[in-house]
Formats: sequence, structure tokens, C-alpha cells
Amino acid sequence: MVEEALDAAARWDPVLHFIDSLDADGARARAERVDLGLPLAGVPFLIKSRTPANSPIVTRLIAAGAIPIGTSTRARPGAVSQTFGWNGRDFTRNPWDLSRSPGGSSAGAAAAVAAGVVPIATGGDSAGSLRIPASFCGVVGFKGTAGRVARPGGRSLAGLMTSGIIGARLEDVITATSVVSGPDRLDPSALPHWPEPVLSDGPWRVAYRASLGRRVADPEVAALVRESIADFDVQEVSLPWLPVDDAWLTLRALDAGQDVDGARLSEAVRVRNHNSTALADLFSQVDALVTPTTLSVAHGYDQHEENLIVCDLCWGFNVTGHPAVSVPVGLIDGLPVGAQVVAPHGRDDVALSVAARIMTPLSLPG
Repeated sequence: MVEEALDAAARWDPVLHFIDSLDADGARARAERVDLGLPLAGVPFLIKSRTPANSPIVTRLIAAGAIPIGTSTRARPGAVSQTFGWNGRDFTRNPWDLSRSPGGSSAGAAAAVAAGVVPIATGGDSAGSLRIPASFCGVVGFKGTAGRVARPGGRSLAGLMTSGIIGARLEDVITATSVVSGPDRLDPSALPHWPEPVLSDGPWRVAYRASLGRRVADPEVAALVRESIADFDVQEVSLPWLPVDDAWLTLRALDAGQDVDGARLSEAVRVRNHNSTALADLFSQVDALVTPTTLSVAHGYDQHEENLIVCDLCWGFNVTGHPAVSVPVGLIDGLPVGAQVVAPHGRDDVALSVAARIMTPLSLPG
């Protein structure tokens, strides 16, 4: 499996530019001595670049027998919009259309998984960075409940960031997330170990939204995602949602250790509490909320700054900490469309069960 992944990386990286660094020799050495009795024995994966080596998501995958073949691209540091990838020389490309972006910031992870190079890759999500690239590339991206995966530096002050897995198959994403879950000496505040859930067919009551605030998904995208839940009990439930733009920026600054004005922080907490309460009221009437993951299909690979709104349907759930998963539900003009499923805190199993019902696995032509 490792040799196949390395061969695929050699074939596709010159086209897609998803590799930040490759460790072929290290991967082969690990493969030679892997314990075949481990749950992920021999499974090749990519690590999101600039992820600390002692991150629980990395050390636990390796302890379970998975083998890193290198690191994947992400956006350049300091970019305003993170929905692209950069390998130091060129932009990362979307396997479905080389003129398009794979999303970000976990850009190389999604591109490599979509191209069939590796079955899983690690990522991080503070504003949709697991879900957006999964949507653009037609694969699965799962952000668990805040604290689902331990962080190397302990839980952040604002709790926006959640490490997670991007994968081609929902089952693989669930297994890998279970493996890396649980508290760690670096992050004792993380949630308890998460056993793999048994997914249920429901019946599920769901709410649908094509907008969360100021912007509405493109009509074709909204219609395709709405069609994916046609067989569900879709409830008309109000959701008095406050836009999270300013709140997210304030909380991100807090996480970065920057000085934050007290009034701005109080307003961010008010928005978080309001939206958390609105979701609690929603989830007292339905089991899950379904939205398009992104407002549109993938934008141009170098047009990220013109597409700052791409995370509009995602980042609110980083602010509130709810579990959210993106799965493919079809194509528009040859480009993938993702549906996002959100569930109550701690009910990651519900989000994944609904996602399993609506997911349409996609394969690249040829």
C-alpha cells in the first residue's frame, strides 16, 4: 500500500502540487517493521504541513499502524483567505478541474485523497478547513464536537480549531477519528475516547438551510443539496442566526494571543451564546441541520481572495463547537457539491448517520 501511494504521489504531484514534503525512505522503513495486527496497519496517509510531530492526531495514527508518506500543502501563512494550497512554487490544483482550487486550508489533503493517492489525510478546521476542501474535491471531511481530538498545545482559549480527518470513504474517516480521539497529556481537557458509532438509518427529522446570515448558496448548489434529503422528514424550523464574521475574527485573535478589546470579546461571546441557544432550540425539534457546505462549487485556484465568503456556511459551527461533516452529494458542471450535516454537541453519530444516508460517492473520470 505504501509503495502504491508513493507511486501515485510521484505520478500526480507534478500535476496537482499537493505535497509539501515527501518522506519515501521513512515511509518504506516504517512499512517494513509495521505490526500487521494493528487496526490501521500499513495504511498510508499525509500529514497537514506545519502540524507538530507530537500532535496526538499524528502520534495515534502512527501507533495504530498507519504510515505517513509526507506532509500535504496548505495555504501560505498570512493569506486573508485560506481556501487554496501552495507548495512554495505553485498552487495546489483540484483533481476534478486543474483550473480550480481544492479548497483549504487542508488543500493538499483533499486533493491527494480525491486523486486516490492516500485513503486518509489529517487536517485542521477553525473555519471550515476540513469541510471546504472536502466539498470542493468530492470527499469526506469531518469536524467532530469541539474537543473530540486532543490538541498538541492544549485546548485553545476560544476553541475554534479542531483537528480531524479527510478521507475518501466515510467509514475510514470514522475509524481514524475514533483512533485519534480521547484526552492526552498535552490536552487533558479533550473529550473521552470516542468508540466507533453504529450508524443508524433513522428515521431522521432534519432542517434545511441554504443560508446562515447574509449570503445564500448558489441556486444550483442549494437545489442539489435540498434534493439529497428529499426522502427525509424535513421540518420547517426557525433559526434566528446571528452572522459570525466579527465574532470569529475576535476569537481567532484571542487564540493567536493577540490583544483583544474587551467590548469586542463580550460581543463575540454574546454571538456565540445566542447561536448556541438558537441551535439548542432547533435541535429540540429536529435531529440534524443540513446545509450546502459551500456557497458555490470550487473557485479558481488563484482566486481565493475574491472568494472570502466561501466559509460562510461553515465557520459558525467552529464558534459554537458543534459536530459537522461534509459529504459529496453530486456534481454540477463536472465539479463536486458537498452537503454539510450538523448535529447537537456530542451527537457526532447523528451527523454521521444522516451523512451516510445522503452521501453519493464520487469517482474521477478514468
